[in-house]
Amino acid sequence: MPEYELSVEQIKRKRIRLLIMSTVALLFLGLIYGFSMFAKPMIQDFGLPGVGFTFNIMMIAFCVGCTASSFAERAIGVRGCLLVAGIAFALGFCLTGLLAASTGTIVLYVCYATIGGIGVGFGYNTIIATTNVWFPERVGISSGILLLGFGIFPLVCGNLAWALRSALGSMQIVLLILGLVGGGVAVALSFMLRKPPSTIVAQLAPEKLDEKGLELGEEDNILKTPIFYCYYIANIVMVVVSLSVIGYAASDASTLGAADSFASLLVGLISTANGVARILVGLIADRFTIKVAATFTFGVAVLASVLIVIAFSKGMLALYCIGAIMCGISYGGSPVIGSTFVRLRYGAKKYALNFSIINFALAFGSIANIGLASALGVDNRLGIFTVICFSLVAAFALMMVFCRFWIRDVESKMRAREE
Repeated sequence: MPEYELSVEQIKRKRIRLLIMSTVALLFLGLIYGFSMFAKPMIQDFGLPGVGFTFNIMMIAFCVGCTASSFAERAIGVRGCLLVAGIAFALGFCLTGLLAASTGTIVLYVCYATIGGIGVGFGYNTIIATTNVWFPERVGISSGILLLGFGIFPLVCGNLAWALRSALGSMQIVLLILGLVGGGVAVALSFMLRKPPSTIVAQLAPEKLDEKGLELGEEDNILKTPIFYCYYIANIVMVVVSLSVIGYAASDASTLGAADSFASLLVGLISTANGVARILVGLIADRFTIKVAATFTFGVAVLASVLIVIAFSKGMLALYCIGAIMCGISYGGSPVIGSTFVRLRYGAKKYALNFSIINFALAFGSIANIGLASALGVDNRLGIFTVICFSLVAAFALMMVFCRFWIRDVESKMRAREE
């Protein structure tokens, strides 16, 4: 039976399989967030003087890959984008393993960060933008499950990578294995994942369609709506604080007196909080609306930054750990809110493009993170987090404006349709 003729029961069975396979693929692609665990072993095994801004460059490349995939899909389809993701992912990490010892830090920038980051971006945007459309009535929880796979890598595969390094004696082989396996999973998914039937919203969530058969906001240009800028600017600030914690968690903990083993454990705990928050925030968004989810997420971020500032000013490792884990919670919720927001506010028609635009906040946040570290000094952690703390208070205020726009743009229109 052609997919556009699938029954409701067939759609529900098929989408569960696709959700599971997509989450597994994102689990491997999520190693973008495991860099803080790999940085020190890379420096030791490859004889590197340092890793510089590798993590921030990777996040920028990731955003470029997300945006490029939204345009490339029109020409090469979902399968083509996932093949690009798998090949770029494998090349980026395998070439790093083969060349880092002889080439130095530059290979981290070109291969690991740029090629690998673009590959991850291609896979991330394609998988989420395609799989989420199968769940028009459960956008929050489907986003949460998918992003759980992407965010929990440092805990699951990160620990495996450490075990492999101990067993094999070098990060070179670990990077080769991760590159081939991760790329292979993306290629395998390319032969399974496809778009849902065009009638899926009418079949599963008919209340979201107007008399013309269009979803709410489907004809709106995301860049011409005030609600987008409220969310986007606030989210950039969220990215800055999150990257400042996630990218430096192990080294910050060590600076405050943590042993290497505990610093690695902290990275895993942040990853766990990140993953759990994705499910939690997805459930909150589905059950209580996006307003409640956004208020919760940004409120936790503000409190986390306050705790981290106090921790650095007083040299309190325990307080830093609590703040860092809370930051993992807020950062875990942020992409779920973004994914759910663009799907519910602007519909499925331009979802891939709109989602890539939302994700580009990571690039702006990374650039701001680099600028902040350069201006204040990368080792001036107290100064950096003090600036971030005040910025987050302003971001929280913007999210309150976002909530007001949500009532006007979405809830009031939905009520009018019901009447």
